[in-house]
Amino acid sequence: MEIYMASFQENERRPRPSIIEMLNCGRCRLIVGDTRDGIVFMALLYPLNGTSFLLGDYLATMECHRNLGIGEAFLRYIFDEMKNMPFNHFLIQIENPHDGCDEMKNRRLNFYKRLGMKELTDVRHILPPLQGTETTDLTLMTNPRGDEQFQEGEIVRNLVIRMFGELYDRHEGDELLMRTLETIPKLVRLD
Repeated sequence: MEIYMASFQENERRPRPSIIEMLNCGRCRLIVGDTRDGIVFMALLYPLNGTSFLLGDYLATMECHRNLGIGEAFLRYIFDEMKNMPFNHFLIQIENPHDGCDEMKNRRLNFYKRLGMKELTDVRHILPPLQGTETTDLTLMTNPRGDEQFQEGEIVRNLVIRMFGELYDRHEGDELLMRTLETIPKLVRLD
């Protein structure tokens, strides 16, 4: 859990018992990458029930092992494995790189774009505080099929509702969920 603690702020981290419970009941799968130095990469994979989306959550590489191709190798592996899974799209959440001038957020965005992922533009996804009270503005990204340039707004709304319900235990009427849903246009441009 060292990577998890070092890579994510407290308000973005799910309490450890919550992750263990999700792993034990099969709601998600933990993927780790290890070397002689120990575990250097982690990711949690959540199938979003009733959709063709697989959510990659808490993707992180130990800081001293970044820029060595570990994250890229993982994503290429997942994209290849998805050909044998009932999922057509991989979905991730990253801190909003358009909110201020943060070099790390921009590097993260560009990393995923280099691997073919695209932003779901104009969707303001608000991560509820998982610990504490501070929210985090996120950008959703996905790997479109072929030359896909848009995603239907209704599909994105369904994804957001499922993520809020399944991952954050927040349901219809929740203020943060409603604020996120209000930003979703009828057609979401993939950029």
